[in-house]
Amino acid sequence: MQESYMDAPSSALSSSPRVAFVGTYPPRECGIGTFTYDLVNAYDSIDPTRLSTVAAVNDYGQMYDYDLHDYQGRVRWQIDADDPGSYIEVADEINRSRIQVVNIQHEYGIYGGDDGESILEFMRRLNKPVVLTMHTVLPQPEGHFKEVTQSLLDEASAVVVLARSAVPLILNNYRLPPDRLHMIPHGIPNFTRKEAIRRRTKKLLGLGDQALLSTFGLIGPSKAIEYVIEALPEIVEKNPKALYLVIGETHPHIRQREGEAYRNALMERAKELGVQRHVRFNNRFLTNSELIRYLAATDVYVMAYLGKDQIVSGTLAYAVGCGKAVVATPFAYAEEMLANGRGIIVPFRDSPAIATAVSSLLTDRKKLLAMEEKAYRFSRPMVWASVARAYLELFRYVSYFRAPVHAA
Repeated sequence: MQESYMDAPSSALSSSPRVAFVGTYPPRECGIGTFTYDLVNAYDSIDPTRLSTVAAVNDYGQMYDYDLHDYQGRVRWQIDADDPGSYIEVADEINRSRIQVVNIQHEYGIYGGDDGESILEFMRRLNKPVVLTMHTVLPQPEGHFKEVTQSLLDEASAVVVLARSAVPLILNNYRLPPDRLHMIPHGIPNFTRKEAIRRRTKKLLGLGDQALLSTFGLIGPSKAIEYVIEALPEIVEKNPKALYLVIGETHPHIRQREGEAYRNALMERAKELGVQRHVRFNNRFLTNSELIRYLAATDVYVMAYLGKDQIVSGTLAYAVGCGKAVVATPFAYAEEMLANGRGIIVPFRDSPAIATAVSSLLTDRKKLLAMEEKAYRFSRPMVWASVARAYLELFRYVSYFRAPVHAA
């Protein structure tokens, strides 16, 4: 039988547990790092007298590069992703500290070892309860990948997923007691949606009265931006003031392997189609405030992703949270977030469908504004303050009731 909060002393229910957050962290340019930063700040805002600590995960074999950046704020420890000894060292230091709960931001590709198995020894070494936040959940896991994921779940005192569609994927594919699985949505900024803000922001950005499409995040072939560019001739024919903003730098791992080949191919394709004046690339990893500024100016946010199994997307969460009309392909998170008229779903690899959907919004302001309002209202429970409160309740619960699984 699951324990009740009523069984806990009042002190356990009124204080904020001391938490160590483990994950990538700024200045490392990574979407998970941005998530960790936002969650830490939102959580600490609840009780500023008990600030959290961070164990920042550095890229494979490049700890020295990130040392040069000199992590600011709450980073107390660093883990070198491909150095097994650093996982053990940080786990031992956390064990000796006053930390009560460890929250691991998990994404495949962040941690070293086959299928990210290096984080397992870290979890097994800890004598603190672990809350595991799963940013990716695949529908048909197999082989060693599935074994590693099962071991991660076995070691966690509680598991968090960021989308409702991820819940059955966990319960149907892995052994995990349902009472250890929790859905807490991806957080979003507390944005104020007003038409005057859009007009003013466009003016501040020097974009006047242009009809703005945008895509942001780390750029790579999985974003399928070429399909949006190939839709532009038809969009521009109906909306001569249309401008497509591609905001973000190339993913560091892709840049390391291939340089700027993908971005250069996109620019060349725009020239071939004669729409180069209607595409603008901003090749930087933007701060949250910069991203929100561009989203505030956006009329239609476009996501042509190829991966149908993507269970969560921070960029889509932000776009919906800022009350944007979204056109997206039918990946899992888009189908969940954009249901019931909160956006438009188009087929994969279908530029004509993208053109039709975008044009239907740019030529019908009433339709666009109604879709924005639906998205904005739906997303209000996702603001970071509410998300942090949900994590607080979970941290309180595991800190009082849940010993580390291997010590239970």
